[in-house]
Amino acid sequence: MLSFAFSGPISLKFILAAFLPAVWALGKRDAISDSGLSSANWIWLPEPDLLTTAPLGNVAFVKTLTSPTGKTAVRASIAITADNNFTLWCNAQPIGATDGTSAGQGWQNIQALSSALNASANVFSVLASNSAVGSLADANPAGLLAAIRVFYSDGSNETVLSDNTWLVSGTIPKDFPVPLDLSSFTQAQIATKFGSGPWGTGLQFPAADTLNLTGSAWLWNSNDAATSAPAGSVGFRKTVVSPSDKTASSATVVLTADNTFQLLVNGQYIGAPFVDTNVLGSAESWQYAQRFTIALTASKNTFNVIATNFPAQNSDPNSPSSAGLVAAIRITYSDGSSSILRTDTSWLAGSTTSAASFLAAADSSLKAAVSQGQYGNGPWNQVTTVDALNALKLPAINGVVATPSGSAGSGTLKAPTSTFSDPSSQNTDTSQSPPPGTTSGACGTVDARLLPLLMLTLASLAFCLL
Repeated sequence: MLSFAFSGPISLKFILAAFLPAVWALGKRDAISDSGLSSANWIWLPEPDLLTTAPLGNVAFVKTLTSPTGKTAVRASIAITADNNFTLWCNAQPIGATDGTSAGQGWQNIQALSSALNASANVFSVLASNSAVGSLADANPAGLLAAIRVFYSDGSNETVLSDNTWLVSGTIPKDFPVPLDLSSFTQAQIATKFGSGPWGTGLQFPAADTLNLTGSAWLWNSNDAATSAPAGSVGFRKTVVSPSDKTASSATVVLTADNTFQLLVNGQYIGAPFVDTNVLGSAESWQYAQRFTIALTASKNTFNVIATNFPAQNSDPNSPSSAGLVAAIRITYSDGSSSILRTDTSWLAGSTTSAASFLAAADSSLKAAVSQGQYGNGPWNQVTTVDALNALKLPAINGVVATPSGSAGSGTLKAPTSTFSDPSSQNTDTSQSPPPGTTSGACGTVDARLLPLLMLTLASLAFCLL
């Protein structure tokens, strides 16, 4: 058994100098490993050599996850990439896609995404493409790498990795991303494990997006909407003019509306949350704020949101209920700087019957939105942010398809349920810390098994002395 013997008094400076570098290294988390992606496999349509000569074209992947008995799924975090690119759906809702800023090399940037889940069964669908890049004009390496961590209402979680249990097809079904007929699908082939083959370990994991709704106000076009608003739609508008020395390039938008919404930027439809059936006990889409990324024009951009309030669940169709819109928008400029705007009473609002009629309405016909209180207050309290893919980035699914050299198999796709659990019970994934302990500054012998505990304590002492 390894041990370290110290004789004589040991100064605090010596201890800190000796151990703090190791403490910092120990505390640094490897995001790829933490996501589970380092244990995943690169998979694709079965071919003789996926590492060098996979055919060009699109392939479709399907993975159905069924919650264990007694477990209720609430959300998922997904780490995913594909050579050359991918688009991901969860239960037919577009979630994310390859970063398109690096032509043909976007696979080097892992996408870290989050999705709301059905309680019992969830279908993850991926359209992946192998394309010609530079000198690789013909067949070249192809693969999909993914780790899906499912969080349950009891605080537990499990991680599902890309492997040969995923189904894949070189023929894209017309009803993709949730195909009913899987006769053209077969089990995926494992090309290699993470870290091997042409992809190596040089993948980049993104920093977490910190944009949130704190500081934003819930809005509607009438007083007391937080408790009693009529069913119907209200349009909201915010026009943003870039500073004279700035050029707007993109925006990240986090928003939700009770009960649902459509987001349009500069007249173009961007997206909406998953379908809310307004049935008691079913999913309530407003509990999941959607996060979109949008390209902007240089000098002036107009954000329109059509928010729709449903009648109270299981009641008269004209009965009032709570209604509100809350949003945060981060505008990024070409020089790398950014600014954040939030929903407040500077937004314009007005009742509407459709997106088209609201877009046609002049600003002069609208009134200042009415604040229903700050985000975090009742009746809405906190919501969970999930990712949503800008509709302008959705692929044309009927593109060129890959032709597999092997025969296709079949599988069974379970239809997702419409039952969600209460998102207030969701837990985020946290790492476990060692049990607390203390160490002596006197001389003595330290068992090697106690070193992690010793270093943790020393780090705490150092922090207190700073």
